[in-house]
Amino acid sequence: MDDAKKNYETLRKKYQLPTFEELLREFPVKLENPDLILHDIVEKICDDVGDCAQTLEPIIFTGSSPDPSTLYESNMLKDKKDEAFEIFKELMSIRWKGEKVKINGKGNEMADFIKTVHKKLTDDLKKDLVEICELFEKKWKDAKLRESSTDLMYHG
Repeated sequence: MDDAKKNYETLRKKYQLPTFEELLREFPVKLENPDLILHDIVEKICDDVGDCAQTLEPIIFTGSSPDPSTLYESNMLKDKKDEAFEIFKELMSIRWKGEKVKINGKGNEMADFIKTVHKKLTDDLKKDLVEICELFEKKWKDAKLRESSTDLMYHG
């Protein structure tokens, strides 16, 4: 890790990246190969962003999951579904941009991606995702068991 951290510091100065600590706070990446630092960070960002998107996807697109919890959460989110969809779109766009820069393998593109996503996450996305989590946290505490599945069914 020491070699990787030293290499990251060199890249940080070259590309004006966030500090190592700032980066780890948002994306706890394990830098195992000092020669693939940017690639590993982009990979971790894509994984984390993809995980968030996959969590939201069945709630927004209710027909994609038969789980009762998804139906409950979709009902909980009904007043904020458009906002959740905007967040989902942003996450998916970030994920696919990350895949593209990994495929291209250019250091400057990967560094720009890392800076852009780190800023977007710390400025906006993190707050938006926390709000959704808080909504579910609060609404799950007040959730009532429904005997009829038609109470939970999605009707467009």
